[in-house]
Amino acid sequence: MQAVLLDMDGTLIRSEHVHRAIWQRFFTAWQVEMDDERYADAVMGRRARDVLAHLPGPWTPDDLPGALASLDADVDAAAREVTVVDGAVALIRELAARGHRLAVVTSGGRSWAERVLDDVLDVRDALEVVVTAEEVEVGKPSPEGYLTACRRLGVAPAGCAAVEDAPSGVRALVAAGVGRIVGVSTTSLATALRAAGAMEVVPDLRPALALPALGLS
Repeated sequence: MQAVLLDMDGTLIRSEHVHRAIWQRFFTAWQVEMDDERYADAVMGRRARDVLAHLPGPWTPDDLPGALASLDADVDAAAREVTVVDGAVALIRELAARGHRLAVVTSGGRSWAERVLDDVLDVRDALEVVVTAEEVEVGKPSPEGYLTACRRLGVAPAGCAAVEDAPSGVRALVAAGVGRIVGVSTTSLATALRAAGAMEVVPDLRPALALPALGLS
């Protein structure tokens, strides 16, 4: 295994309740109906700019910079409300100790990623590459973020393993040609993750569960 690629929100931290509440306030303010099924399909695991660009709503292109800035500020302010997925830190440390190269590819912005990886998880030193929302033209389910991480690591996607919690992220990994795709069922049903292309699904990232799923004994 040349490298392990990791999503962040929902995979390393339990933050979906934070994002869901922030998005719900946004949609309520714009008088847009958003039920759980539509949210899971159109919003979960995706960059805010892609959501607003493709989701029908009353906002105009001129509204987007202010809306995105407000959403980013709300997310940054909610860092204390997230919790760590069981085993996430231990898995990263174990993989790094074994010499595996690690990258995080997130739909979150740079400031949010820095806050989470430095302050919440304290694992930034173990990560060789971090790809954030600002660094890709198109977010998940586009494979661009994962292909960018592989290019920066100098590895072939087929030689990598990866972990994602959302179907949109799993579809991005499939499109990128990642060799081993593991779903973690923190925010999505195992059936949905498998349908999107996950080869294995685990309930959390405790090394005893995650390492075998990644093909690492």
